[in-house]
Amino acid sequence: GIVAAADKMKGKPYVWGGGNIHGPTNGGFDCSGLTQYSVYQAEKKEIPRTAQTQYTSKLGKHIPRAQAKAGDLLFWAKGGDCRTGVVHVAIFTKPGWMVNAAHTGVPVRDQKIWTSYGGESICPDAVRFW
Repeated sequence: GIVAAADKMKGKPYVWGGGNIHGPTNGGFDCSGLTQYSVYQAEKKEIPRTAQTQYTSKLGKHIPRAQAKAGDLLFWAKGGDCRTGVVHVAIFTKPGWMVNAAHTGVPVRDQKIWTSYGGESICPDAVRFW
């Protein structure tokens, strides 16, 4: 599934703009490159390349974050504006946890889900592409 595909990329470096449906580019992934890769490998659905366009994609189904299951995507937006301000995405794995390409210097790894960080707040919806 989506989580298993992402798990295979654990340890790959964070690279801004990195990753596509086939795997890492320039040696690694950014947040939405990892999610695009993982969804494609598991579901053969080519979702858009940026966090914002993944959040608004018609291919996905919005569900309340409290109902998220493994493989659903979580999103964060500047100032909590999920309509136009989505800047980060990660993959829900189990309650409280996600697999994530966070930022430069941090490889793809499991992390605790954060709700807000540096002016970004988690969006109320998760998005399901499976």
